[in-house]
Amino acid sequence: MKKHFSELHDTVIAQGLCARCGVCAGICPAGVIDFNAEYFPVLKGECISCGFCSRCCPGADVNFPALSRAVNDTRYDPGDLEGYTENNFVGHPLDNEVRYAGASGGLVTGLLTYLLETGKIDGAVVVGPDPDHPYRTKGVLATTVEDIKKAAQSKYCVTPSMEVLQKIRKKKGKFAIVALPCQIHGLRKIAEVDPKLSGKIACIFGLYCTCTMNPEGHLEAMQAAGVKKEDVARFDFRGGGWPGGMHVVNKNKSTTALHVQEAFGTVINVMFRLFGAKRCYLCIDGLAEYADLSFGDFWAFDYPDEYSKLERCTLVSQRTPQGLKILRDAEADGAVILHHLPGKRVSKRILAMVQAKRTRARVYFRARKRKNQLVPDYHFPIPDATFHDKKKNVSYALLGKFRGPLGRKIIMAILFSPIGSFLHKLNRKRQKTFSDYHDN
Repeated sequence: MKKHFSELHDTVIAQGLCARCGVCAGICPAGVIDFNAEYFPVLKGECISCGFCSRCCPGADVNFPALSRAVNDTRYDPGDLEGYTENNFVGHPLDNEVRYAGASGGLVTGLLTYLLETGKIDGAVVVGPDPDHPYRTKGVLATTVEDIKKAAQSKYCVTPSMEVLQKIRKKKGKFAIVALPCQIHGLRKIAEVDPKLSGKIACIFGLYCTCTMNPEGHLEAMQAAGVKKEDVARFDFRGGGWPGGMHVVNKNKSTTALHVQEAFGTVINVMFRLFGAKRCYLCIDGLAEYADLSFGDFWAFDYPDEYSKLERCTLVSQRTPQGLKILRDAEADGAVILHHLPGKRVSKRILAMVQAKRTRARVYFRARKRKNQLVPDYHFPIPDATFHDKKKNVSYALLGKFRGPLGRKIIMAILFSPIGSFLHKLNRKRQKTFSDYHDN
């Protein structure tokens, strides 16, 4: 069926459902989809009405039951916070330079370099710094080990990195793709729409994701900390060691920490509430359920036994046989060290994050429906938000009142000040008193 780009605009973008994942630009055979300053898709040439962009878009429609059958040959269980998982591992690359350059163990970077060096892939789609604006992020087709290493660490801002699929379309070979849950939903839809392009995807590495921020979020953080854009050589969301924090490497080689490192969790969670992309608030996939391998932070102190000693490691959810083969081959060739987590022992901290994400989605589903606004169709019933859900979501609701320019300026000034550090310490005491993570 012929479908013009205008249908994608009218049914997804204009409805506030665009995830800004970049899949539409990456899948477009004519290459006529670009992005505006906020990274929303725009038409820059003549649309050929192939309909690929609408059919692959994950913004308004993602059939979870169908994806579970296609990817995992299993029945979708809405109550499973972890998603279909065959094994959980904790690991890190043998290369300590790669390990300590990563946000939490460097395993994604380590596996990508292994796959590239052994000829199993010809490149990887990653998110790295924009060479023209080093304080911004950009999708990159990394074809050298150096390219992959430059993209190390987590990024927490909207980046339509799947536009890089356009480059893969023009190349021969096999490619790994590092993607967020929403991007993976689009990648899996490509298999039915463009099998030739999909056939070039050797593996999908998913990233655990609670939310991502609008493009101006970290820029306003720099402003609040007194850092000028023209002085920035590189911006790190997780610089300075575990668990990391927002750091700027200046052009004069000096380093500026935007906040006290120990306050990273408080800072990023407040910023998710001030700058969080609205479509993220409607997402229910926190652990990249349809990747071959999904990766996230491993909080060693959440474990009371021998795993508590495994600092600077990455938590891995292995979901497909292809994912297991990659891990075992890399382990056998001495590229990585893996520790198997028996049973379902994903950190309760991680599962609490997923539960909070789904709670938030129920609240925002209800809010949009009450305004007669469209919501994503996941092809299974989303329970209505309860009073308990709304209570759990109160911080999002309260800080949402400050999402305007003046409100953000006030909150950011407090957040990046001694008062912010004091409030963080209070929050940590609250977490230690009322949170129970240590019975995994």
